Amino acid sequence: MGRFLAKVGLEVLALRTLSVPKWNEHLVGQAELDELRRFARYNEGPDWPFTVRAIHPVNGVFEEGDGFFEVLHEFDLLMSESSEIYLVISLFGTEMVINLGGREIDGYGRWLVTNNGVSPLYSGKNAERIA
Repeated sequence: MGRFLAKVGLEVLALRTLSVPKWNEHLVGQAELDELRRFARYNEGPDWPFTVRAIHPVNGVFEEGDGFFEVLHEFDLLMSESSEIYLVISLFGTEMVINLGGREIDGYGRWLVTNNGVSPLYSGKNAERIA
């Protein structure tokens, strides 16, 4: 699962930087991501830690206006106060978080404490989304 999250994280970084001039050269040349790339592609090094928790029921149905919907997947990037970048992804209500810059996940735990345990998918710029 760590390798899957590492790959998704790299893809999300690419997606989020598409509008930046020379994004590909900058992202590919980012030495800080080499360890993550090697882990995702070749399974090099120790396991990459990630967190898992439920943020809504798997079969939860949500209401918006006159309609109802299910949330199958959603994702965002979170930058911590110490400039760590985390991929936050939810699949069927299960939130998984991985640090894209290193094998350290404690910063996300500190972020959760500061933000009363609310998922980054539903706080800050995402506060208007379902809860």
